[in-house]
Amino acid sequence: MTQAVRVTFNTGIRQAVFSNVRLSGSWDANGKYSTNWSTVPMGAIVGADGCAGFQATVNLDSSQVGTQFNWGVTLDGPAGPNVWGIPTEVRDPNSTQRYRTFQLAGGTGTQDVSYYLTTTRYLGARKVYGAAGAAPGIAFTVWAPNAQAVDVVFGLAANGYIDDNGGGIDPATPAISLTKDPATDLWTNDPTQYAFSAFLGKPYMYRIEDEQGKIRYRTDIHSLQQIGQGGKNPGGAAYTENAAGLDGTVSCSLVVDPDVVYQSTAGGAPAPVSDTDFWANEFSSTRPVPTQLEDVVIYELHIGSLGFGNPNPGTLQDAIQFLDHLTLLGVNAVELLPMSQYDGAVAWGYGDSHYFAIQSAAGGRDEYRAFVKACHQRGIAVIQDVVYNHYDSQAERAEWYYDSGLDNHNIYYWYEGLPSNYTNPNGGYLNNGSSGYTPCFWQEQVRTMFISSAVAFVMDFHVDGFRVDLTDAIHGSNSLNANGSSVGNANAFGCKFLREWSRTLRLVKPNVMLAAEDYSNWPAMTQLPDNGGMGFDSIWYADFIHHLVGDGNYGPSYARLIHTAGEGGDGPLAMDYFGGALQGSSDNKIVYHENHDEGRQRIQYPPHHRGGG
Repeated sequence: MTQAVRVTFNTGIRQAVFSNVRLSGSWDANGKYSTNWSTVPMGAIVGADGCAGFQATVNLDSSQVGTQFNWGVTLDGPAGPNVWGIPTEVRDPNSTQRYRTFQLAGGTGTQDVSYYLTTTRYLGARKVYGAAGAAPGIAFTVWAPNAQAVDVVFGLAANGYIDDNGGGIDPATPAISLTKDPATDLWTNDPTQYAFSAFLGKPYMYRIEDEQGKIRYRTDIHSLQQIGQGGKNPGGAAYTENAAGLDGTVSCSLVVDPDVVYQSTAGGAPAPVSDTDFWANEFSSTRPVPTQLEDVVIYELHIGSLGFGNPNPGTLQDAIQFLDHLTLLGVNAVELLPMSQYDGAVAWGYGDSHYFAIQSAAGGRDEYRAFVKACHQRGIAVIQDVVYNHYDSQAERAEWYYDSGLDNHNIYYWYEGLPSNYTNPNGGYLNNGSSGYTPCFWQEQVRTMFISSAVAFVMDFHVDGFRVDLTDAIHGSNSLNANGSSVGNANAFGCKFLREWSRTLRLVKPNVMLAAEDYSNWPAMTQLPDNGGMGFDSIWYADFIHHLVGDGNYGPSYARLIHTAGEGGDGPLAMDYFGGALQGSSDNKIVYHENHDEGRQRIQYPPHHRGGG
């Protein structure tokens, strides 16, 4: 007797970037557990999400019911032939092994086992394809392991907000009840019952009955767009003003079609085009986009600081108008301050809350794609600053208490022990030197959320690289809020996340440029994950600016050449210090004479620029 097991490798990527995918698992030719893994080819499929996938069925001996089997895939792709296609590491903090597991269940039907490389088109409000030629349905899928019930409720487009008492729910659009899959803790609906086209453009939130029976209205963490474009946070109270004035992090999420781009037209409404047609003329044959960090001259740009005389915050359209000036300056790479949905309309972007949505106040996902395309047409690479070391500190409708009021069940945050262990329940959260508590990198769902967001930036928005904010906060600085003691497991899982992140990106785009803001002087940051490293190309090198400019008061051990010379003294300049900084910049370092953090540290002179440098 045998038990059929159907294994599916879902890429979550619409482009067919992989081929010759083979399934390997810990069973022998007779279907029994073995440490000598067997390998079979997988057939290519198009998943219900419209993305490339691969599938194979193996027959395991029924005597093995209850046995845990391990498996993975080998594939050919952009990174080369015969690449291991599972970047996700096992949960053990002391292990870097990468494989998936399942327990043979038994029974008469086929057992399904699956893995999602990315979840961009799996979680959230997504199109689901059924029979060939049929119109796609819609599935709302949310991770809420502690919830007792979850419904999707729809807001009014005019004000885009649902208050704590349910005010603002559109009575004309019935709620959709979701059902929990106990194996994954994901709540979803039957997509065959709802047409995607009927919900396109609708604002929505999740109505969650949490672990304690309290009703919470929560945004979709996997939202592709938020309706709010301003800075107003009603704080759960009734809101009757215009949706545009809302802070996007607390406003309703929007159902959007990820495969359509709305292009601006002269004097008319934006016109929809397929994303394939949109990207068709992306590059110029005479202006190649750089692909190596050693070849780039980077301009750091804060979109909100633009505007050119307009009293409102700058937008991505303003940034497009700015590109010709940057070209004249000799710039061939723009590093954008964080663009994932953040609090307010003019902040720097380091309070992210929705990692798949582009800041609505700046113009949203369509204008972002237009900006990237405009950069590439001019031979300018786009490097996106991203923040994974904390969430928006005011994310009361996003990550904070998403489906439970218990601190140790606050699913997006790392928490040590029980609230009863501490005089103040906040004692169990972790600090890491950033401006918020540490995310729960122990949870695969949390790590995959960040990773999938980065893949979406590369595959859907065509960005060329990333600068990751304060990575030592992820891999080395985690400490207990109660007493400041180091939490080694959090550091270990932070390392695990960084390895998984860089591995996944290299799997889909090997030449993606990866830079870390890191002050640990840890050589592993720029070593390959297979050699124990974190997989970055380079490190943001602060010593250079501290010795050359010295905006902040970093003490007498820094040369601060420009400030010292400009102050008019006749003492010697500390050229030996600066020489040491130059020598230290030669190996995997990005040097700069100004950035947003350093400008903030200026102690003697007011800011001399708007937008970066």
